[in-house]
Amino acid sequence: MTYKYTKNLMYTAFEILGLALGWDATLSCRLFLDPYFGTSLTRPKLWDLAPPLSGVILLWIISKAWLSAVRRKKYPHVGDGFALLFECISVVGTLTILMTFFSRQLGASLSRSFVLLFVPISLVALFLARYAALLIIVAIEKRWPGSERVAIVGAGEEALSIFDRVRHAEDAHMQVAGLILPEACEPDGVTLGAPILGTTRSLAAVINSARINRIIVARNCVSESEAGRCGVVAQRMSVVLSEAIATPASQLRVALADIPGMPLLEFSPAAFYQPYEFLKRCFDIVVSFLLLITLAPVMLATALGVLLTSQGPIFYKSARVGKGGRHFTFLKFRSMHDRPAGPLTFCPESRDGHIFKDKKDSRITPFGRIIRRYSIDELPQLFNVLLGDMSLVGPRPLPAADLDPDGQSQQFAHWSGQRSKVPPGITGLWQIRGRSDLLFQDMVRLDLEYIQSWSLGFDLRIIFETPIAVLTGHGAY
Repeated sequence: MTYKYTKNLMYTAFEILGLALGWDATLSCRLFLDPYFGTSLTRPKLWDLAPPLSGVILLWIISKAWLSAVRRKKYPHVGDGFALLFECISVVGTLTILMTFFSRQLGASLSRSFVLLFVPISLVALFLARYAALLIIVAIEKRWPGSERVAIVGAGEEALSIFDRVRHAEDAHMQVAGLILPEACEPDGVTLGAPILGTTRSLAAVINSARINRIIVARNCVSESEAGRCGVVAQRMSVVLSEAIATPASQLRVALADIPGMPLLEFSPAAFYQPYEFLKRCFDIVVSFLLLITLAPVMLATALGVLLTSQGPIFYKSARVGKGGRHFTFLKFRSMHDRPAGPLTFCPESRDGHIFKDKKDSRITPFGRIIRRYSIDELPQLFNVLLGDMSLVGPRPLPAADLDPDGQSQQFAHWSGQRSKVPPGITGLWQIRGRSDLLFQDMVRLDLEYIQSWSLGFDLRIIFETPIAVLTGHGAY
């Protein structure tokens, strides 16, 4: 698709820019460290001795193309792109070290020191470049949304469910046009709020009239032969054809497996085994400690802002529900006037469930609105992570007052039981897929999706996507 290639081209351009900036910053850093290496080098001399930038960029392009082909995903999330950056710079750094070691034209000491500096500096530059590209893409998608039009082939509850999920998907460049009914059905305009575009009998005409770029087949709604005919038409008209699979039980983890000549979907039990919990805990301790040191100036400035703009304590404390249903004291920077308020409960006007925030809550201070928009009020939860009450990534902790005394929910027993298996997190799928704008049923689905799909790699992808959600401010109030 044109949009897809344009997006990838923008990512690549910004990554090359990030590499160039990282390479230049490494030269400056290496020049600054000259006294420690006992050398006296000028910038032009360093320019001649360092691995050539053109060669590094070529290695980057080759490495990215190779890794993208090996780990190709049809619907990669933003976090997958950051994981790919990390893998690419590791490969490029390793290859550059090997080349410079065996090059007679480069001094081994300089080569090693330059590359060892280049890898971390360029990784930071690449991440910043990727975030810049993402922010530009988000702005473009807001200004000109809907470059890919999607139609669902099927009828009944399954097709309507897929229609609803695509419509509320986090991919802003997708627009769901409507349903294409199986040929045995007759179109009747609009059914249950989903536009009917036609039937599979006139699939080619529908693709042209509705400008469809992708069709998703609800597999249980059409026969094998009918799905095959849809595939023939889609191939002829260069339309992507996807097939929806049934959503597995939340206790199962879904993965793609490949027996030679036969791609398979693999369902395996999803559980937080003890070794994984230990790794997650170690990761939480190290990263939260580093973040507390790095963000200390921001936190001090925020604390001062809270004190100067309203009366009351710096921190807001509340009882929240953690792993196993245990209560703990939850910390945030205070963003409301210090006066009593009832628990967050149900909102009969907009949604049911245990989640509700009022966009126009009069208790929020002007300074509080600013720190809420950019989630700065959440930073004290890093202390909760260090204490072991929370994790960096996980379902958001709910107020104890909104659940039963045992930390569970009789109304949503399965959901609360699954949440009890994992520690709550500062960020999670809620934060990167809509935050407070999500409906309660979507929050339940995302909680179960996280528990089902958990891995350290999945946590990293969520962490990488979080700054974009924070900077755009979607659903933050």
